[in-house]
Amino acid sequence: FHRSEVHELYPNKFIHLDESRIYVMNTLFNLPEIYMVACLIDFFSNSPQYVKLTEGIKSGDLYMSFKSIFQDIRGAVDWVHMKGSLKKKTVEGVDLYVHKDERLPLLLDRMRDSGAKVFLLTNSEYWYTNAIMEYLLSFPDKNGDIRDWKTYFDFVGVDACKPVFFLDGTIMRQVDVVTGALKLGTHTGKLKIGQVYSGGSCDVFTDLIGAKGKDVLYVGDHIFGDILKSKKIRGWRTFLIVPELVQELHVWTEKCSLFTKLQSLDVMLGDLYKNLDSSTYERPDLTKVRGAIKEVTHEMDLSYGMLGSVFRSGSRQTHFSTQVSRYADVYASTLLNLIYYPFSYMFRAPAMLMPHESTVAHEQRFQVGDGPVSTRSRASSIQGDNVDHIQSKRSKIRALERAESLVPHVRAETPKRVTHHHDEDDSEEESDKSS
Repeated sequence: FHRSEVHELYPNKFIHLDESRIYVMNTLFNLPEIYMVACLIDFFSNSPQYVKLTEGIKSGDLYMSFKSIFQDIRGAVDWVHMKGSLKKKTVEGVDLYVHKDERLPLLLDRMRDSGAKVFLLTNSEYWYTNAIMEYLLSFPDKNGDIRDWKTYFDFVGVDACKPVFFLDGTIMRQVDVVTGALKLGTHTGKLKIGQVYSGGSCDVFTDLIGAKGKDVLYVGDHIFGDILKSKKIRGWRTFLIVPELVQELHVWTEKCSLFTKLQSLDVMLGDLYKNLDSSTYERPDLTKVRGAIKEVTHEMDLSYGMLGSVFRSGSRQTHFSTQVSRYADVYASTLLNLIYYPFSYMFRAPAMLMPHESTVAHEQRFQVGDGPVSTRSRASSIQGDNVDHIQSKRSKIRALERAESLVPHVRAETPKRVTHHHDEDDSEEESDKSS
């Protein structure tokens, strides 16, 4: 869209993320669907047989809205995925579609050797899960034997129906690993190693494995179905897999000069307002600087490919980026990165600065004026020869206050020791208990 067209459709550039209007493509699985939508809308919009309208296309008495085209594609993709031959074709060409890495069985074994319980939770049916996992973990040992893939996990769950799994869930049943059929009745006993279970809910699952919220590190590649729901509803620790991160880091390092230039232009933009205040009525000329910023951000976007960066839109963060920052405790391009860290490692993000902190350096001196909160700070300790005098004076003040009021602790005393512990998830005592 041209800028004028965007302004006409969205006068204040504000978009409601309403599910009836906005559909978010969350994973790489959506790329073919995005391509189909783009191709069909482009075809109908430019075909001489159809007339392009504001919200769709028309040919004689036939009218198709762009929304209906999208809905048809959405329904077709779901049908192919759930009832079509997509999974069958994938299994037939598994070496073409699934990346195999010999580090995976090594990592899974090391996890279990460290004392962790490892589980697999997937929405796929058992037959498909069995075929994919057999391929991924079919590495011979020293004797040339290939282990059953289920021995790499303590618990295996299929047909999970995420994100419903994190809410009410479905009936949990045991799977016959020979026939793939579901056994009659609802499973109520303990989960057994080597067995496969279908359905269930987060409440039932965590009770059976004896785990609570932060005891679980959940790894997934779907920001909504895997990460957001497990974090918001169940409080699980989350590890988001973002395969695009490899390309993102490549551009970040190879095109670092563009990011540096953009930062310089931001400084130049701020300097144009320097020494101006509310008495100034003439606007500074921002044309050249804004034009340069547009050129740099355009070059940055092209460096990431046709669809741009998944984390950045120009110099700003994308919606996906803010969700990752908020709901993913850890994110990486692959789970296999964990093999290069000890399992006692504390993953900790650098301190994030608020806008007012990032614009005022520590070496600057900011004078506090008069105001209702200008004198709230307190010294943690008192030094010098007047300690006894000050303490005596304070005790007299407290005595006077208490004499005039029956309310205890009219003024809070400055703590003499640490009284509040920030929950940074780095407590050794808590880690020892959970392990």
